[in-house]
Order: sequence, then structure tokens, then C-alpha cells
Amino acid sequence: MRLCMISLDAVAQPDAGRLLSLPALSALAENGVFCDNVKTVYPTLTYPIHTSLITGCYPRTHGIGHNQPFQPGTPPNMRAWYWSVRDIRVKTLFQAAKEKRMDAASVLWPVSGMNRFVRRNFPEVLPLPGENAALKMIRYGSAAWILRMEALHGKTRKSIRQPDLDDYAALLCEKLYLSRRPPDLLAVHLVDCDAMRHRYGTDSSEARAAMERLDGRVKRIIDAAGRANLLEETLFCVVSDHGQQDAPKGIPLDRELQAACGARAQSLGMGAYVFTDDIKTARNALEAHRAEWGIKQIFGAEELKALRAPEHVKLAVDALQGFCYIDRQEETFGEHGFGLDCPQARTLLWLSGPGFRIGRRIREADLVDIAPTLAKALGLSLPDAEGKPLEEAFLRP
Repeated sequence: MRLCMISLDAVAQPDAGRLLSLPALSALAENGVFCDNVKTVYPTLTYPIHTSLITGCYPRTHGIGHNQPFQPGTPPNMRAWYWSVRDIRVKTLFQAAKEKRMDAASVLWPVSGMNRFVRRNFPEVLPLPGENAALKMIRYGSAAWILRMEALHGKTRKSIRQPDLDDYAALLCEKLYLSRRPPDLLAVHLVDCDAMRHRYGTDSSEARAAMERLDGRVKRIIDAAGRANLLEETLFCVVSDHGQQDAPKGIPLDRELQAACGARAQSLGMGAYVFTDDIKTARNALEAHRAEWGIKQIFGAEELKALRAPEHVKLAVDALQGFCYIDRQEETFGEHGFGLDCPQARTLLWLSGPGFRIGRRIREADLVDIAPTLAKALGLSLPDAEGKPLEEAFLRP
């Protein structure tokens, strides 16, 4: 049995109707299992969520609580991200597959750099100012394979920006399936819609066009598996991580908090972590400026524990709709990082292939249930997982 896992970044429950009107994704729903009510994890950021997707654990357990470590003394454009799989504290699907002697490939999957469990790895790593993008990719990924693909197909990629990078990612997936040794596990992260929504807004024509492109890339990957005669032995899992909301009112919360009480803020987008040695004083400052700073909710230690947020975070805020927290003065459009009560925190899941039911709608699920479901389908072991298999997705014996 093989697995193809495709992540569609920045689409969620409000997008389900549009996505199900597109040919490839509608066919997957008709021929498998679909759920438009998957509760994602807090914080609603790409890297924590994608780590939950491959571990079945919450950020409090797997250790990736943000896209970036907290780096208050570093300029925003120079901050490192969680690029290396070594930062994950629990077992992943990649590791479980390797233990079963399955061959894994990964294309732009977050927190996948330097992954010894993946033989062909094109990781998501971003060049910081002064860094060479190609050299950084080679350092964190599978150097020989990346160089070979670049020599053969690099000229077809117009740039490393979206939507060009997603087009190249789909091409790499196609070439993987048509290679002499197709992967047993393929995970790919498609970022086009996230980039368009951040850049132009959540319901922009650019975002709508990105959804159509995503459907085309899903079709291209499935068609490649078909051309390789792998459809009858391949499980397809299409997932999303979070939606977005328009948030044009940017508040420099870190600067405001420093001035008010000496606390520091780490932006989540439409939310923020607050770091201080004096929780009471910081909380009083947040309450005093609640309307001015666009604060919808303040999370204390107990609320954050219930959200399974990272252990080191003792205070956080969730923004009112339309507000976001920025590190520098800039124009903003679509954002995420909101709390779990937003409709855009309900994400999407398609499952199709051997062993899964056909035409099944699942009423609700938790995002941490996805990895255990896939592990069960493949006969893999994820002992750290906090989710549980979605039993109603499987054909009954």
C-alpha cells in the first residue's frame, strides 16, 4: 500500500463549496471520504499544524509551537524558522514508514529539513537576506536528487515565488511517480492559495484562481500515479491546515507592550503570544488597551493548557476580526493565527483509495486524528499520537 498526502494551505470550511465544484477535488469526495469540519490545532499557523498532521499530536507535545522560534532581538526579516525535523519531539509518519522499509519522498513539507527518514526530500526552507536559496535547499534536503531534478527541469520554473513554486512541486511529484522507484509515501505542501490570500485578500480573484490551480495540481499528481499504474494501491489524503480572514488593521503589539509594561509579543497573525516575568502587569496592560489593540480574548495559562498550546507560553491574545499583530509597518491583507472558534479554523479532509468508504461524509473530526488514520491504513505505528483513527472512514470487514 502507498500513501499520497497533499496539503492545500489556507483553505478551510468556508471554501468547501467552491473546492467541491472543481473536477479533481469533487471526484475525490465522490469516490472516497470527505469532511469539511476538521478542528485544527492552536496556534493556527502552518508549521505547528503540519507537524500535527504527520504526528497526530498537539503542539504542546510535538514541540513546534510557532513557525519560528521566539527571537526578540533579531530583525523580523532575519529570523530563522523551524526548518529541521530535528525540532520535532515525537515520532512522525516518515519515521514510521522508514521502520516498515517504505520509501518516502517529501516536497515542500514544513519542518522536514535534514530528514534522514526521507530519501528524496525537497524541503520548505526560506533564504534569509544574504543566503543562497539553492545552497540552503541542498543543505537541508536530498542534495543529489535536488540537483538532478534541477538539471532536468529547473528551466521550466519561472521563479521561486508562488504560483511558480507550486507548479514545480507538482512537476516533482509527477516525476517521482513516473520514476523507476515511485515513493511508497509522498507528502507535498501546496502554498499557492496561502500566498495569494496574504498578498491580495481572502476573497480576491487571485485567491479564487489559486484554488483552481490547486485542483489542477491535485489532478496532475493523481494522473501521474495512474500513468504509473499505482492507483489501485495508493491511498490519497488531501488535507488543509487553516483558512484566512481579511485583517487590514495592523497593530505593532510587541512595540506597544514594551512601551506599556516591558513585555514582549510574538505575532501569530490574528493573535500573539506574550512573554514576560510579570504576568499580572502584562495582563492589566492588555485589559487596559483591549479596544485600542483590537483584543478579542486574553488566554491565561489554564486556557492555553486546554488549547494544548506550547508549555512555555503562559499568556496570549486573540484579535478581533479585522485586526492583526505585525512586527513592522506594512500593508496587510489575509491573515490567520486566530483562535479555534473561527469558521476558518475548521479545515478539510479527503480520503480515497483501498480500504476507505466511497461517498462517505464525516460530520466532524480533529486534525490530530488524520495521522493515526493513515497509520492504521498503512499498518504503521505512531505510539505518541494523541488523536485516534477515524473508524467511520474505513470499509467495514
